Amino acid sequence: MPELEEISYSRDATIAAVRDYYGFLSGMYLNEGTVITPPEAGWPSITSADTSHLEGLGKADEVIDLLAHLPYLRDDRDQILRAHGAPDCFFADWQSQIRALVEGRTDADELKIITESAEFYEDAPPHVVGLTAGADNPIFLLDTELGIVHWSECPGEIKHNPSREPVEDDPYDYAPENEADWRNDAPAWPIADFFELLKDQFRELNFIPISPYTVIDVYMQRDGRSEGMIPMLQNIFREHGWPDMGRYRKRECLEAVQTALEERYPDEADFRRDQ
Repeated sequence: MPELEEISYSRDATIAAVRDYYGFLSGMYLNEGTVITPPEAGWPSITSADTSHLEGLGKADEVIDLLAHLPYLRDDRDQILRAHGAPDCFFADWQSQIRALVEGRTDADELKIITESAEFYEDAPPHVVGLTAGADNPIFLLDTELGIVHWSECPGEIKHNPSREPVEDDPYDYAPENEADWRNDAPAWPIADFFELLKDQFRELNFIPISPYTVIDVYMQRDGRSEGMIPMLQNIFREHGWPDMGRYRKRECLEAVQTALEERYPDEADFRRDQ
């Protein structure tokens, strides 16, 4: 297991890891244009924001600089066409969120609650920022001081049998008690390994896209009406070349997935398939 003394934070490496992850998702299921990238100088909504607006977030300069240069999954405030970046998971589009903050359409506390959760936001230090946004959303907390990502309420199947080794250090040895409490309950990985861990779940079809917008997983308990659905979906992906990106036929696969769902599990089909 990696130890914190072996891990370091790099803004450029973090940007590269996120860009690579979104590129992976684009190759598997996202529509063209879903991933948006900043100009070289950074997102204007962040770089030109008045410090009085950003101060309420209570985030370190390193965090703000990272947010200004990350790629994002487009969030045009259109919940109907917003795409998952993991099962039932919306990644935060911070350039859009900060624009809303500056324009007075939200406030700093609300942003921290939807990205860090009501449970953690008061105990998250300035060098920690949430990567996801929304109610009932997985919480991924990136630490720019330690170079790690915590996954709150990580599924037990992943937590106890991860494809990438989590950080070994005991949070009570390096963090204040109020921080150590949430860190201890949320396993952490080096930033690049965290995104590789997510990719592994897609490769193994534990995470399964059913359209360019929706991702489900094998860990959720489903009723008897969905019996056989997960193996069916996994077989469709494998029949279309997955996980070999050189052989995978994305459009044909997603069309086959929706056709099969509409025929056998219509309640699970995604009407947004053609939008």
